[in-house]
Amino acid sequence: MKRYFIRALIGLVFSLSLILSSVTLAEPDTWTKKADMPSARSYLSTSVVNGKIYAIGGWDGIRFFSPVEEYDPVADKWTKKHDMPIGRWGLSTSVVNGKIYVIGGESNVVEEYDPVADKWTRKADMPTERTGLSTSAVNGKIYAIGGSGGHRILSTVEEYDTGFAGEGVEAKDKLATKWGKIKVYK
Repeated sequence: MKRYFIRALIGLVFSLSLILSSVTLAEPDTWTKKADMPSARSYLSTSVVNGKIYAIGGWDGIRFFSPVEEYDPVADKWTKKHDMPIGRWGLSTSVVNGKIYVIGGESNVVEEYDPVADKWTRKADMPTERTGLSTSAVNGKIYAIGGSGGHRILSTVEEYDTGFAGEGVEAKDKLATKWGKIKVYK
């Protein structure tokens, strides 16, 4: 019995070494060249929905940019989508319930992009006009943080309620969306 166990163990180790030697593993901590984005730009924002990356807005060196391009990392392919209604740079994007919220960028404009329908919807304006801000989504709410506006660097934090309460909650007949300020104590 002991001999059988040792032979079986040696056979298993040998088989695994053959299998693993034929598998190519990705090298960690390396960069790989992928398909270039069709439109060169800076000051854009990106978000991920359903495994696709959406490059939104920016600056092309001449004007504020409105094109939206979808990148499929599996196919290594870019696809043109409907342009953002208002071209902007220095904007920020966050995803809630499969929708991309495009916020600020030399403005207080908020637009929602539905990648499945490839459709834009105007939402409630942000109270503070700004560029270079950062946004993060938590439990159906988006927090707009910092940025600059009117030649000032801002510490402003504002919360936007998308009306989506999170997983497992019926979104039908959701509450109206709204912005609220968060008081920061020093």
